[in-house]
Amino acid sequence: MTSRRDLVERLRTRGARWIEPPLAASERYAVSALEDLAAFSLTGHRAQVALRVTLGILVAIGIAHALRLEMPVWAAISVLRVCQNDRSATVKRGLERVAGTLAGGFIAYVIMLGGAVHGWVYVATGLACAAAVYAQAVSRYSYAFVLVGFTVPLMTYHALTSDQPIGHVIVMRGLEVLVGVCVATAVDMLTSVGKASPPKKPLFGETDAVFLGHALTVGIAVALVPVVWTVFHLPGFEQTPITAFIVVGAAREGIGWKSLNRCIGCLIGAAVGFLGLLVLDGSLWTWLAFVFVGLFVFTQVCFGGSVIAYTGVQAGIAFLLVMVQEPIPHLDVAAGIGRMWGIAGGIAMVVLVGLATWPIRRRIAERLQPRGLHEAAH
Repeated sequence: MTSRRDLVERLRTRGARWIEPPLAASERYAVSALEDLAAFSLTGHRAQVALRVTLGILVAIGIAHALRLEMPVWAAISVLRVCQNDRSATVKRGLERVAGTLAGGFIAYVIMLGGAVHGWVYVATGLACAAAVYAQAVSRYSYAFVLVGFTVPLMTYHALTSDQPIGHVIVMRGLEVLVGVCVATAVDMLTSVGKASPPKKPLFGETDAVFLGHALTVGIAVALVPVVWTVFHLPGFEQTPITAFIVVGAAREGIGWKSLNRCIGCLIGAAVGFLGLLVLDGSLWTWLAFVFVGLFVFTQVCFGGSVIAYTGVQAGIAFLLVMVQEPIPHLDVAAGIGRMWGIAGGIAMVVLVGLATWPIRRRIAERLQPRGLHEAAH
């Protein structure tokens, strides 16, 4: 018969096994963040790269605003994600972003041909996102499939919450992405050099059991986003496309180091953006200065080459989502709160759905992939 002491010791050992990995990751993150902070520069190479990207983002916002596009923030995010500080890599990434956006727009259009029947749209959107997330894990053109996964819910859910027809939504999103890609390509073509291209991956690789589980999480979470917002009367329902956008990005990364970077980056970027909503006076110049400084800091982290670079990426995206509202420099606190709910809600949805689907995801991984490879994938 097991004594109380043995039971306590067994529980303590099992608890340590669960707690040790996140504690180790937190310690690693803290050390890396301090090192990155110490490397911050106003004149060095990091600063030069950050300055180029920051100015490119501001130019893209200005062009999108001048063209009267609905959400210049997507042009800004496109610059941040397409710039690679490498001419060849930037061109390739830009082409994949455009191709993925166009493919996502086509899929969204087909989904909406079935009519704005909410249940159908939710399920079809979730399935499309799940398929895209899995395809990006095994395809040579992974970034294009990432954009498919982002674009479909952005367009279908926006069409459900807007009076505008799906065709108009697709054109607006396509133009916003195109503006950002063109600006990013121009910046890197003029200011950076080409580097040796990495070896090409196969067009489609072998079955990836881990990402089958991630795809399951994505599909369920994306389909549930508008349902949860409606049932619980959460604020910012019109921001459910942003929530779905965050869900797709977060769920496809699993629960590893990159996920920690994503959560911390989103929280920091959204918090700094909300601070701007509270303190800025509505002047174009104060808005411009605040956005410039925020982006300059976040892009230094993003392009600094450290292990927390992904924190800078996510902080920049969250910051832009809160701060870039149309018409510029208009700042609506209610809209900012809605977008912050979208960011936080997206992360929370991934965590909850990930926990709920963990048993079946583990079983999928164990059946289709050897245990050693499964653990290495995290």
